[in-house]
Amino acid sequence: MAQTRISRRKALKGLGTAVAAASASFGFPAILKAQDVVKIGFLTALTGLETILGETQLHCFELAVDDVNAAGGAGGRKLEYIVEDDQTTTQGAIDKARKLMGKDNVDSIIGMIASLERVAALSVTSPAKKLLIYTTYYEGGECDKYLVCTGQVPNQQIDPMIPWVTQNMGKTVYVMGSDYIWPRGSTDTLKVALEANGASLVGADFFPFGTQDFGPAFQKVKSANPDILWLMFAGSDSIVSVKQYRSFDMKPQLIYHGWDETILEALPAEEQEGIIASQAYFQQLDNPVNNGFKERFAAKFGSASPINAIGEATYDAVWLYAKAIELADSVDPEKVIPAMSQVEFDAPQGHVNLLASNNHMRCNSIMARVTKDRTFEIVENYGQIDPHVPDCSLA
Repeated sequence: MAQTRISRRKALKGLGTAVAAASASFGFPAILKAQDVVKIGFLTALTGLETILGETQLHCFELAVDDVNAAGGAGGRKLEYIVEDDQTTTQGAIDKARKLMGKDNVDSIIGMIASLERVAALSVTSPAKKLLIYTTYYEGGECDKYLVCTGQVPNQQIDPMIPWVTQNMGKTVYVMGSDYIWPRGSTDTLKVALEANGASLVGADFFPFGTQDFGPAFQKVKSANPDILWLMFAGSDSIVSVKQYRSFDMKPQLIYHGWDETILEALPAEEQEGIIASQAYFQQLDNPVNNGFKERFAAKFGSASPINAIGEATYDAVWLYAKAIELADSVDPEKVIPAMSQVEFDAPQGHVNLLASNNHMRCNSIMARVTKDRTFEIVENYGQIDPHVPDCSLA
């Protein structure tokens, strides 16, 4: 996709008083410095396994750029961006990260869905001392000065819900997921959390991307007879797994902590009703910031376009980055990165900020259930939780 430039006139038009008021509250200059720009490389999966998530992530990124520019930019600097598709592949992420840094000379790279994309891109950006901002919840454990994460890690996404789950749904859990680092790492965390709450993991199976037949695996689950089947599939594989789960007349309670708004319309209501999910954001959150966010999103992309936690974390990332640039009065990563833990933002999910010790965001944690109307009802909102990254001390 070609570079997108947003003029101040276009950005201001149609955003209404909500963003105009935001320009005062965020403290940005009212007029952009025409001679200064911030060049962002937006890198994500727009084709391949994670397309369903990448498109929403891009929309939220674009809205964030609109909102920041309408509020005066990043310390008076206009945000410009170049979009690249890594095709949900390791090589694609490496190649596109190299292009964005080398040919396009971007100041930072934001986005990505699967952990394999993050790991691949970081192998390019970190040695070059360029800032990489990853906006998807993941298995945790990254500790790199040049990496900022605005998605949840397991102690924010999985741990808070376990007491409720074990008290209300049962004590035995079986995991099925995609065969890569996010499901495997998350399962390790889940096992520890279950045991700490008097429950147990009774089985775990992982499958290649694109698996079409889960029948034999479901027979294993039936034999194990767990109280809960916990799914951790990536992208479109999530839809296949749930559809087949229902066709096998499975009895265990279904938990899929990555289930979100982008998937709701992909299956009939009866096939997903009752699924328990855990995210930092759901569209059903009723607060002034989220209500305005949803209105601007619908005006730009249509009322039928979904917003999910990955997209919202991307929106937050752009704002935190812009505010850090203002504080540092520079786009130099050596100045911006320390500033990122000194700024904060009232996001659609709630208040957010970064921990200097690990460059991860203090995300909110919310558990919800899919209703018969293919929406989410919030079961518990645990609020903002500090991210735990073992043995990481960047500050």
